Amino acid sequence: MRKLLVMMAIVGMATAALAQTPLTLQEALKVGLENSKSLKISELSSISAEAKYHEVNANRWASLAFQGRYTRLSEIPPSLLTLPVSIPGFGNSFQISPNVFNNYDLELSVKQPIFTGFQLLNSSKAAKENAEAAGYDTKTDKANLKVQIATAYWNVYNAEQAEEFMRENLDRTRSHYQQAENMMAQGMLTQSDVLSAKVQVSNGELMLLNAQNNVKLAEVSLNNVLGVPLDTKFQIKSIPQAGDTTLPKLGRLLNQALEHRSELRSLGLKARAAGAMAAAAWGAYLPQVSIVGNFYYQKPNQRIFPTENVFKDTWDASLVVSLPIWNWGQTQSKVDEAKAQSEQAQLAEQQAADNVYLDVTQSYLNFKQSIDRIRVAAATVKDAEESYRISDQKFKVGLVTNTDLMDSEVALLQAKLNYSQALTDLEIARVGLEKATGEL
Repeated sequence: MRKLLVMMAIVGMATAALAQTPLTLQEALKVGLENSKSLKISELSSISAEAKYHEVNANRWASLAFQGRYTRLSEIPPSLLTLPVSIPGFGNSFQISPNVFNNYDLELSVKQPIFTGFQLLNSSKAAKENAEAAGYDTKTDKANLKVQIATAYWNVYNAEQAEEFMRENLDRTRSHYQQAENMMAQGMLTQSDVLSAKVQVSNGELMLLNAQNNVKLAEVSLNNVLGVPLDTKFQIKSIPQAGDTTLPKLGRLLNQALEHRSELRSLGLKARAAGAMAAAAWGAYLPQVSIVGNFYYQKPNQRIFPTENVFKDTWDASLVVSLPIWNWGQTQSKVDEAKAQSEQAQLAEQQAADNVYLDVTQSYLNFKQSIDRIRVAAATVKDAEESYRISDQKFKVGLVTNTDLMDSEVALLQAKLNYSQALTDLEIARVGLEKATGEL
């Protein structure tokens, strides 16, 4: 029965391994970016802003419109001219113009703004700046998503490493417990020592269960950020690159961030757009000049007398000048609103620059600390392994106590967990620094 259970377990593990899809960090980034609904929303916002720019800019140029109309008039008596004397063959009255009850009107109109107080020009500039800003906002969203994906990916790696260490620890404690029972049978340990070893095994089993649950939670979080079904099984293939720890000077990183961070580029464009909108609002105080032309093809044409029931074409052209006189302070209110929004945008840009400085500094220090932690944690693992090896050998011959061996087991487990955490923290700090400096 035991052999059968072992074989079933091996087959189950093999089946699970085959069901897992190998996944590197770069593949995870590709999948996450392709499936992200929030990123698609951001990209559509950028497309919308670009279309808005073309819409606003089109107002600067001539517009052409066509209109067609048919009108049926009620019938009335014809208009007659009465003479004081009668004319042979005509009588004393005759019809001035015939009545036409079916009217057809085809009209083609063109309008070209000449001067609008620079409102259209500044509105177009503002829309263009906002469209470019939306593109940088999309880049920012993409960078943030990459950080989320990388963090979730390395969290799965760390959780799987912790599970492996918990299995190793459980094997050590079980071996220890078996040794303790044998030594008690030889009179070398007390019942209390054996019970302590047994409790250590139970604690190891509980920690393994917690580690297995943490793996599942980390996998669900990764699947969620990748936009795939939550029960998808991936096999983590990338490993932390502890040797790649090149770190430029902080000043260079700050300059790079100020030049490349998409948030700053976006806010700078939005500040310029707000300034252009303020100028456009002030332009409402100035005269508005435009040229309007119309071409008419009508039956009957109202400008032709006497009326004829045929199509005739006519045209007109106008130079239109308008100047606002009084609107109860509406224009000034719009100017004040636009100025306030322009100042807000400028302050937001300055605040973002301060935040970038803080973000780069923190990311730099986190990366530097992670490098130092790996060096210390790696040395600690070596010391803990050697300490456990010595304690285990001495315990077998009764030179150290049961408590000493359990302490060395705990110390070894904690050292390995710390080292794995330091490795994943380094990768997370690396991607955080890349994002902070505008490299993502």
